[in-house]
Amino acid sequence: MLSKLKRQNLLKNLFRYLALFSGFFILANGIVFTIQANLGVNPWDVLHIGLSNQTGLSLGRVMQGLGLILIVVSYFFKIRIYTGTILNMIFLGLFVDMVIGLDYVPVPDSLWLKVLLYATGVAIFGFGCAVYMSANLGAGPRDSMMLALAKVFPYRLGMIRTAMEVTVTLLGFLLGGPLGIGTIIFAVSVGNFMDLGFAIIRQFKKTVFYKSHLVDPIRENAAKQT
Repeated sequence: MLSKLKRQNLLKNLFRYLALFSGFFILANGIVFTIQANLGVNPWDVLHIGLSNQTGLSLGRVMQGLGLILIVVSYFFKIRIYTGTILNMIFLGLFVDMVIGLDYVPVPDSLWLKVLLYATGVAIFGFGCAVYMSANLGAGPRDSMMLALAKVFPYRLGMIRTAMEVTVTLLGFLLGGPLGIGTIIFAVSVGNFMDLGFAIIRQFKKTVFYKSHLVDPIRENAAKQT
């Protein structure tokens, strides 16, 4: 029983990290899709692209650098930094540069193709968020910064996050980032795609594979005895 439990725990951990890195890669594709559509990007990418334009660094490097700054600031405010937070900072930017370098995302000419590409990008981004969050290995650097600011300002998390989004959007725009109608569309629609992603994940957890390989047998046996 013990060896079986160890094998199962190993499989669960491997699956969690697979979900984490898969989520990062899906997210990276969503980011590049929205950039290539040229209709405006999400608030943080307005800042990332603006900084990239000003510094000459690749988009992924800018994301890594800003993520590191946010993590350091959060740490000084005694916000716990998780493994997933560090991996998010490193690999999301790495995957973005990789997707851009592979150059398989087209740049559409017509408006309807731009809209289609952008909508696909937002959907992919939302699903990627759900996949990486399902790993439960820690929030990203920006969420950690939100918690740090909550220790300084006596406002609700929602208000603080909104203030962060507005601030980075304005900064990014001043630095030459691509603010557009897509930025608004992203803000009001990405949550729906995240919800859809979580719904798909919940359905997966009901499958025979998940229950037979990834459910803790101790909890399962305890549930049977109650």
